[in-house]
Amino acid sequence: MNQYKDKVNDRLRGKIHLIPVFTNVYRIPERLRTIDSNLFVVFNIKTKRYEIHSLANMGDTLSLNVPFRELDARCEDFVKKYDLKRHGRKIYQELDKQNEELEKSMERKRKNDMLGRAEEVAPAFRKAAWGV
Repeated sequence: MNQYKDKVNDRLRGKIHLIPVFTNVYRIPERLRTIDSNLFVVFNIKTKRYEIHSLANMGDTLSLNVPFRELDARCEDFVKKYDLKRHGRKIYQELDKQNEELEKSMERKRKNDMLGRAEEVAPAFRKAAWGV
């Protein structure tokens, strides 16, 4: 454990706003380490939020921001849900599907806008074409 703490503290060197959290009442940091041994929790005193970091990340260690004010079981579920190692393909497929649906929606809107404009100017064109 001391070697792990040394690695975490070494990666956080110079980032005084990040306070490592090695344990809490619910033992969330330890439970996260059972999911991935590289994960660690910090409290960011600037944002007043918890963050999940990984020793496996190159450069910056930040993996995700905890969307909850408390460090509890929801955090563990959140990490499991968005774990790219386990669910990466599924997450990317969901993102692709959402992007495709968004593109289709935007295309429908564009077509509807063009049709509306065409319907607005059609009488003027008819009038000009027939000289009425």
